[in-house]
Amino acid sequence: MIVVATAALAAIATPAHGSPTACGLATAKKAVAATKLRMKLLGPDTVRISPSSVDSAICHDFTRDGRTDVAVTIASGGTAGDVGFAVFRSVPGGWQVALARNGYKVGLFRVGNDLVSSQPIFNKNDPNCCPSGGFDHQRFHWNGKRFVVARNWNTKTFHP
Repeated sequence: MIVVATAALAAIATPAHGSPTACGLATAKKAVAATKLRMKLLGPDTVRISPSSVDSAICHDFTRDGRTDVAVTIASGGTAGDVGFAVFRSVPGGWQVALARNGYKVGLFRVGNDLVSSQPIFNKNDPNCCPSGGFDHQRFHWNGKRFVVARNWNTKTFHP
């Protein structure tokens, strides 16, 4: 029974620093802080991302190397919703930024071993609440060296 419980705990996540731990917002915030993540978000300038801006986290071995990676969305703090996302690889020395993208009202979803970002399409005169152009989706796949766009498509729904 103890062996089963220990195996289940180890399956939750094994971060780069070794000891098993639950992966979630705290892990995501640590990855942002450790990498000193910088991104272009809503403006023209690259800014340092505060760990407190992390809105959601998806923990999964996206890179298929046996270590849990973490994908995060970055909140705008206003009506723009989430304005970017990043994926951090768990590496022996800590965390490494594997992908970083900006956007507007970004949604992030795990589909199998891949990551899908979704964003609304606003047509002329659409209010901020109600995009009439549907949603664009991009599926990101780890090719062994980096994330590549495996597929682009548009639907009427936010969730891919």
